[in-house]
Amino acid sequence: MSEENDKLDPESTPSTPSKGNGRDEDEIHIEILDPEEGSSLALEPPAETSQEILDLEKQLEDLRREKEDIYDRLLRKHAEFDNYRKRAEKDKQDFRKYALADFMGELIPILDNFERALSHSDDQSGPEYRKGIELIHRQLRDLMEKRGVTQIQAEGQPFDPNYHEAIVREQRNDLPENTILQELQKGYLFHSKLLRPAIVKVSFRSPEEIVSPDEGGEPEPAATETASEDGWEKTES
Repeated sequence: MSEENDKLDPESTPSTPSKGNGRDEDEIHIEILDPEEGSSLALEPPAETSQEILDLEKQLEDLRREKEDIYDRLLRKHAEFDNYRKRAEKDKQDFRKYALADFMGELIPILDNFERALSHSDDQSGPEYRKGIELIHRQLRDLMEKRGVTQIQAEGQPFDPNYHEAIVREQRNDLPENTILQELQKGYLFHSKLLRPAIVKVSFRSPEEIVSPDEGGEPEPAATETASEDGWEKTES
């Protein structure tokens, strides 16, 4: 019996190497740093790494500024293109609107001739003939108005050099200066474009008062002036 106990005695049993990583327990050494002993666990990056970070941050800032500049230029180009598109559309509409301006201007003398024929017609031409001329005149005038031709208002209106051309002046102290007294030739607009100004007679006021018959004197005749290259020339009334 004692022989068996001797065989089972652990002290007499040879040690068996442990399996696993093949290292004995007495060879494993773990070192734990105690913060209280003054050991620092934070690792300071090398100087080369800090410089690389600074360079990357600078590159990132440069890319951000470049992106903002490109975006700003893109917005400006978009606005310029939008303005160009609007101008092109407006030019296209204006071309369609005023393409017939020259043609309408050529029709105005024909309209004048119809009106002269109607103003000088007499009973000898016959009522049927006059009705025919009036019908053609009305059709031509309606067609031109439908296409955008309008007559300029003249008689009784204030003189406007943009739409009127004065060739005769008459002294009229009872009216405001430059009042249109008579329309000598009709003027026309095509939409807002001037085809032909109205030829008119306008009034002007004299600084001297005209003697009236009630005051016992004879009234002075109204002075009339005609436009010339040198200005206004008096004509006998």
